[in-house]
Amino acid sequence: MSRGLGRCQRRIIELLEKSPERRTNRAELEEVLVGDEGFDPSNVLRAIKGLARKHRVGFTDRPHKKDSVVSLPREVGPIPDEELFELLAQAGGGR
Repeated sequence: MSRGLGRCQRRIIELLEKSPERRTNRAELEEVLVGDEGFDPSNVLRAIKGLARKHRVGFTDRPHKKDSVVSLPREVGPIPDEELFELLAQAGGGR
């Protein structure tokens, strides 16, 4: 069995990356994936849960699809030197 992301999972990641807040609900995902692209609804849910197990997305499952949120983790980047020095000074200041 393949350990990489499947086609549906890759498409979910793409859609979330295009979303302004890097998040959406299941209803909106299914509208595109099932309605426009022909995926089966049960496969979409399975793909979301698989991504969540691999910690690739956050998933809050609710009884209604519009309330079920799928999101990408925050983007991380380098901490500017000034911010890092300030954090280090705060951490060492209590000693």
